[in-house]
Amino acid sequence: MPLSHAERRRDRRIPVPGGGLKAHLITAHGERHEASCTELSVGGLTLRCNYVPALHEVLAVQVDQPPASPGVQVRPLRVRLEVRRCEALPVPEGERVHFRYELGGKILEVLS
Repeated sequence: MPLSHAERRRDRRIPVPGGGLKAHLITAHGERHEASCTELSVGGLTLRCNYVPALHEVLAVQVDQPPASPGVQVRPLRVRLEVRRCEALPVPEGERVHFRYELGGKILEVLS
């Protein structure tokens, strides 16, 4: 019997409130895509985007962080991410959605 996504995860994922944090991903070919980070953990993250990556594709991902206090700049989280899953999101008939896919991945390296 296959394990659910939650049961296969080694680290606890924390949902990001408010629809997620603004993010960008960059492919190995230098293509840049807008995304939203909806979950974070020590070892991985979940993104919503319109890009469909290959399984095990490595992406550079930047997740913007909200300011700690008004006027204070916070450095974004930058990581190399190995794609572990990509699934189409359900789209209610007649509705427009900003992002069509959800992908989850393992953080290979935190970049400076």
